[in-house]
Amino acid sequence: MIIAGCAVIIGWIFDIGFLKSISPVWITMKLSTAFTFVLSGISLYFIIRAQEGEFEKTLIVLSITSLLIILIMGTLFFSTLIGIHTGVEDLFIKDAENAIKSIVPGQPSIPTMLCFMLVAVAGILTILNPGQLRSKLRAIGMMICSIGTLAIAGYIFNVPLIYYYVPGANSAMAFHAAILFMILGAGFLCL
Repeated sequence: MIIAGCAVIIGWIFDIGFLKSISPVWITMKLSTAFTFVLSGISLYFIIRAQEGEFEKTLIVLSITSLLIILIMGTLFFSTLIGIHTGVEDLFIKDAENAIKSIVPGQPSIPTMLCFMLVAVAGILTILNPGQLRSKLRAIGMMICSIGTLAIAGYIFNVPLIYYYVPGANSAMAFHAAILFMILGAGFLCL
């Protein structure tokens, strides 16, 4: 998660196309998505640490990562629902105006935002009650894994609706984002 997110960030900084999108005809993973995958990987690592009984650093790191995820993806989610441009979409690097299968340049798909919000919820639940989480973390993992797996199926069968592309309403989920969500969900399922 962390390495893949960093690779996509490098792709955006140095304009390396195959790091931003696996295929030139597919949507790019947005910079905000890549950064949030880094945060999600850190969150998953510290949720595992909390499950093993380490709480000192874990609570601080999970507080920070969960807050950042909520701030970034929550802002993007509500700006999508309300239909306003917040500037978070192109905070550091501006996406192309004619980006493939993107409704708003720099804005990830709604299911992408929801998956990240679920990761933040998992972090918050771990902070509040690290002892009895297994069933909640499994449910979160199942939802994230299912969303990613469905998007992968959409790419395999070339059905844009299944990878969440709705022209005029929702951007597509990037293929490598879908793979990472499937892995992230599996990580939560294995806790």
